[in-house]
Amino acid sequence: MAKAKLVTYTVVYVPPYPIRNVYAVGVVEDERGEKIPVRIEQKYAPHLRAGLEGEVVRRWTPFGEIDFFVPKVEEKPARKVALVTGASRGIGRATVLKLASIGYDIALNDLELTDEGKEAIKQIESMGRKAIFVKADVSKFEEVQDMVNRVIEELGRVDVLVNNAGINIDRLLVNMTPEQWQKVIDVDLTGVFNCTRAVLPHMIRQGGGRIINVSSMSALNGAIGQANYAAAKGGIISFTKVVAREYAKYNILCNAIAPGAVRTRMTLSMPPGLLRERVANIPLGRMAEPEEVAELIAFLAETTYITGQVISINAGEYV
Repeated sequence: MAKAKLVTYTVVYVPPYPIRNVYAVGVVEDERGEKIPVRIEQKYAPHLRAGLEGEVVRRWTPFGEIDFFVPKVEEKPARKVALVTGASRGIGRATVLKLASIGYDIALNDLELTDEGKEAIKQIESMGRKAIFVKADVSKFEEVQDMVNRVIEELGRVDVLVNNAGINIDRLLVNMTPEQWQKVIDVDLTGVFNCTRAVLPHMIRQGGGRIINVSSMSALNGAIGQANYAAAKGGIISFTKVVAREYAKYNILCNAIAPGAVRTRMTLSMPPGLLRERVANIPLGRMAEPEEVAELIAFLAETTYITGQVISINAGEYV
């Protein structure tokens, strides 16, 4: 590494809408007075000025070895923000508490703020993080847009979107009405589209983000009585792969998880005999706790090189 001062620079943009600042190029002068062409990472662009001191570091890239200028600047880390849908109970509630514990301010979404949700907000604030409740029906795009706009207005950004909201209306297909089919599709699948579509422009402008979609083991094994639910959760998997491919260039990573039996109200509402039979088929011999699923979501929120994946968390129930 060699000490140097920035002489001149140009910020380089790419034209796809919205315009994205990619990197900067410039010329620095080292201690011997030699001029060196350099590349400068995007994160330093707001700090650039002639005379800025720093160091020149040679790095390998797919185009060969390139000199990078690393300026000496005091970087103030931005507060990270996570928006979690269906956050008042179960996996959603466990997720907001886990993300808050690793440094995220939280926007909790649901149709109503339950007592469990209120308690979660108190716990988040006791960790020194901000927490707001944003009411919205994820199946309605206008409500989702209003929700995201409020999160941006009050918390400044959305770094992580967890599409967790979902319902089930289980029936054998012959007994399932068109209304029951459509309701589950609207909430569980269209809701994921609505929320993702609403946050994408903000994530692009801020330079990246993480989207984690909660699918289900039902999407993989075609659970009896869940034609609507399995179809919606299967659609989430395909949707996840498309988003991952389309937006990786903007540093937006999109992954899905497929939980098996989790100790939530949805699972515990199963008839006792069916529930016992299901637990008997889990090699680990028990259901997952919501906190264990939240651990996986938190991992994906922090990953830097995983995208387009569907990660099962079912203790071997579906192998």
